[in-house]
Amino acid sequence: MQVPGSSEFRSRNGSRDFAASVFVFLAAVASGTDWPQYRGPTSDGVSPDPMATTWATNSPGFVVWTNASLTNGFSSFAVSQGRAFALFSRNVGGSMKELCGAVDAATGANLWATVIDSAPWNLNDTGNGGAGSAPYNKGDGPRGTPASKDGRVLALSGNQLHLVCLNATNGSVIWSNNLASRYGASKIDWENAASPCLEGDLIFVNLNTATDGQTLAAFRMADGSLAWSTQNEGLTHTTPAVATLEGVRQVIFATTTGLVSLNCTNGAFLWKYPYPFSEISTSMGASPLVYSNIVYCTAGYGRGAAAARITYSEGAWTVTQLFFRNTANHRSIWMTPVCYQGYIYTLCGENSTFLTTPLNCIELSTGNLKWSTNGFGMGGLILVDTNLLVLREDGQLVLVRPNPNAYTELARYRAFQFTAAAPGKCWNSPAYSEGRIYARSTRGGISLNVAPPALLPVLGSLGASNVTTTAATLLGRVNPNGAASGAWFEWGTNTSYGSNTAVIANLTGSAAIAVSNVLTGLEPNSTYHFRLVATNSAGVTRGDDQTFTTQPLPPQLQLLSARFLNSTQLQLVVTTTNGAPIDSSRLSRIEVRATNTLGASPATWPRLTNGLVLTTNGLAWMTNLLNVGPSRLFYITVEQP
Repeated sequence: MQVPGSSEFRSRNGSRDFAASVFVFLAAVASGTDWPQYRGPTSDGVSPDPMATTWATNSPGFVVWTNASLTNGFSSFAVSQGRAFALFSRNVGGSMKELCGAVDAATGANLWATVIDSAPWNLNDTGNGGAGSAPYNKGDGPRGTPASKDGRVLALSGNQLHLVCLNATNGSVIWSNNLASRYGASKIDWENAASPCLEGDLIFVNLNTATDGQTLAAFRMADGSLAWSTQNEGLTHTTPAVATLEGVRQVIFATTTGLVSLNCTNGAFLWKYPYPFSEISTSMGASPLVYSNIVYCTAGYGRGAAAARITYSEGAWTVTQLFFRNTANHRSIWMTPVCYQGYIYTLCGENSTFLTTPLNCIELSTGNLKWSTNGFGMGGLILVDTNLLVLREDGQLVLVRPNPNAYTELARYRAFQFTAAAPGKCWNSPAYSEGRIYARSTRGGISLNVAPPALLPVLGSLGASNVTTTAATLLGRVNPNGAASGAWFEWGTNTSYGSNTAVIANLTGSAAIAVSNVLTGLEPNSTYHFRLVATNSAGVTRGDDQTFTTQPLPPQLQLLSARFLNSTQLQLVVTTTNGAPIDSSRLSRIEVRATNTLGASPATWPRLTNGLVLTTNGLAWMTNLLNVGPSRLFYITVEQP
């Protein structure tokens, strides 16, 4: 079932000459990194895209849009191909339903919302998912985050474990699996919180099917069929993580008894790291984290955090524990950490700490606490390029430099405001794509423009090559400086130029890129001016003026008077009108033609097939056999282009 929705959003657009129109085109076709699933493109909470470290929070374009209809629950955004997807609950036909919905990533306008399950959550409950310190409470709802790929959206419902594949354009159902009725799957207390984890065409899910050896499973995205299932492992609220360890691509499940790694392709068992703390009997929500060949896990309810090194040698996997710490600064109930340069950055707290939860820095190799800063709450964090983006429980977004020596804050903005009349909270993880933050609370969604200021393209001109009488190739280099750029050459017979070559579009990256354009239809023996030009969102860069001169036309050809060698042979000699020698490259284009009918057009005269021979003094000659009889032949020399 699809239902309409209302959105409250605001967007601000600007407009930008030949160079400006080029950039508008580039902006339309340029693409950045999507955030296609929970924990981002590589399921480790990391975006490679750059972000501004100083936020212009008062500028008109900083808040791109807000959408107050995306209420209830703890789903993050998945952002893919110009759309943002999330799970939320809403009253549909008199009963609460769980929906997967899409909004326009550029404007926040609602596109579609499709019912995927019934919603068991009490939106006004101040316990369970509504717990917290007022007004930072209420708004219980779906815990999972959709995933998107190739025009499809995957969602795993929280109540009856429906794994649903939807059309990303209109939300129509492509296929649906009721995992409980079809595969014996079962949920745990506080409903399902795992999100579908994508790798290639596979979706990884813990079915929680007791002792049938089919607990950990992979489904095909194409049709929802089961690709493989294996092991007997209890379900937690975590989402699997995909990583490459020792050269092997693997999916890692955080189960009730330990971290279990399987081969992504066929589900073959690789290794298990049993927790050094007690079995998970209540809840574990923080997904496993992989950095280099180290895995890290953390859990609340008095358990702690641990790390192990994973190695492979002589056909066997080895798991070596590095540390186990059971302190309040190591326990995280559901906030999945990130790792940067060997240090874990994590929101640590139990289900009773709420707003006081600290942001901590922990050394991955030892478990030593480097620093702790209180007051972040039970929110979420990701790593964007080289900085931490933290969504606090109270609705503030904070940018932090990952400095193991001290807490270093770079920027802050209150994205959500909660009051007694409008309570809510952020138990969600932010998302980042193409210079924009996408964040949710239990009261709606927001998108912020934090793209770094673009730098002008840097140019290097390489001059002109392949210069002929009527053509030349212009050469240069463009460094886009990290922003989508377009480049072209201005050219003409003076420094006013007057003509532009075709635009070379969609230049990206931060390295010099060779560019070229071919000019044709030029005048022989003429000097032309040209310069390289490039543009991106920062403006236009014009290179230095350069020149080239086309080749002059070669001297015209003529036939010397024919000379009879004997009664049947005639020698024909080709030379130039000014006596300049003919070179070998020109020889291949020279033809001699003959006719008996002088009135016919020379273009129709037959070509003599005897080959021309170049002499040492730059003449070309051939011997022609004469026809028997009194007929006379007329001869002409022709040069092909």
